[in-house]
Amino acid sequence: MVSKLGRGILTGFGCTALVFFWQFLTVHYNYQGRWNALFCTGQENAQPPQLAGENIYIFPATKGYDGQMYHYVAHDPFMARGFDGYVDAPRVRYRRILIPLAAHALALGQDDRIDRAFLGVTLFAVFCGGYWLSVFCATAGFSEWLGFAFLLIPATLVSIDRLTVDAALAALCIAFAYYIAKDSEWRLYGVLLVAPLVRETGLLLLAGYVIALLWKRRLRAALIFSTAALPTLIWYAYVQLQTAPEDITGFSRIPFQGLAARLATPYHYPFGALVSGVSTLLDYAALIGIILAVALAIRMGWHKLWGPVECSIYVFTLFAAFLFSPGAWEEVYAFGRTLSPLLILVGLYGMQKRNWISVLPLLLVIPRTAIQFGPQVSGVLRGVL
Repeated sequence: MVSKLGRGILTGFGCTALVFFWQFLTVHYNYQGRWNALFCTGQENAQPPQLAGENIYIFPATKGYDGQMYHYVAHDPFMARGFDGYVDAPRVRYRRILIPLAAHALALGQDDRIDRAFLGVTLFAVFCGGYWLSVFCATAGFSEWLGFAFLLIPATLVSIDRLTVDAALAALCIAFAYYIAKDSEWRLYGVLLVAPLVRETGLLLLAGYVIALLWKRRLRAALIFSTAALPTLIWYAYVQLQTAPEDITGFSRIPFQGLAARLATPYHYPFGALVSGVSTLLDYAALIGIILAVALAIRMGWHKLWGPVECSIYVFTLFAAFLFSPGAWEEVYAFGRTLSPLLILVGLYGMQKRNWISVLPLLLVIPRTAIQFGPQVSGVLRGVL
């Protein structure tokens, strides 16, 4: 009989196998077998001449997506070869170094191995996410096979589709909740050490945990865990010295201005009436999911719940409240991916407390994210049939 740990590992491998199988199908039938299409490189951006031999798949008449930038970072993680000149926002992208640097290290710095290494690191993040969600579910009294739900998290779906770094942070958010439940502080420290190097919002996990420790007057523990930010701060200082200032407006002084503006401004899709109508309807369902997550966080605060998970939920809620960067709320691939940590933590908290409405925010965001795969699914079906 397979143990709970064994089922967790099997779930992780199962998630990885499903993702790789899907990527193989879409690359084969939609992108002429060119795996670098997964980076979603746009024609409107220049590509580094050093990568001319890669025969990068170019999406016409588009700027592409974030994955192409992390692809360039992986080839030049220390900005020594000039690849940062082809990155849209070097100061922001290079802060998110962990996944590109891991790919670079796995490839031993060899350009011809970087793409495969990057895919491998992404698949490893999927394995970890499936494993951690599986063992978390077991700890909470549910079936370990629910770990396959990691594949439905918006951040995971976008990373599968466009090789962004967000699946790794999603996995670490689940690990954060799991190691808190298991009271494993040294493993938790490891999670909080690397999460901010995946994406800046990883610092919010650390902030939430330190706030919870301070609330419990565990001052020594709060000081120790604060040191988890040191590698990130050192790396950020290096990036600051190597890059020029960027005029990026990330936040508003007015809470929920970005969300309110998005609610008042439907996205105009260049499709027929039916497809546009369904897409818009699911957009608003996803936005309602975010609003519900915020409302649940406010309710937790009203009841003065100050555990580590709750405090992290509060910090991510503040982040959502003041988020106002260009394009942050425009499409679900943006806000659903960026706010996945909030949705994950609220959902996991709800599972532990058997408060099922807490899972609803995530469920409301998934459909609009998932239908982005529609054209690719159609291409695969045409190829197979």
